[in-house]
Amino acid sequence: MENTPPSLPNKIDLAIIGAGLHALTLVTHLLQKRQTMQGKFLVFDPSGKWMSRWQHQFAALEIPHLRS
Repeated sequence: MENTPPSLPNKIDLAIIGAGLHALTLVTHLLQKRQTMQGKFLVFDPSGKWMSRWQHQFAALEIPHLRS
């Protein structure tokens, strides 16, 4: 079975580079303020999932959760 990436839409209004903490905050804020933005933006990140680097760094430092 071949692992094919999802197809890209013909048009997007916003491209977000990176799926880290700031991107997640931006997307959350956008969708809370303008639900019409749903489906009009794409997030590009090499890992393919949210907060990947954050989770990897926390695991490497053996930090189970943020304590601030």
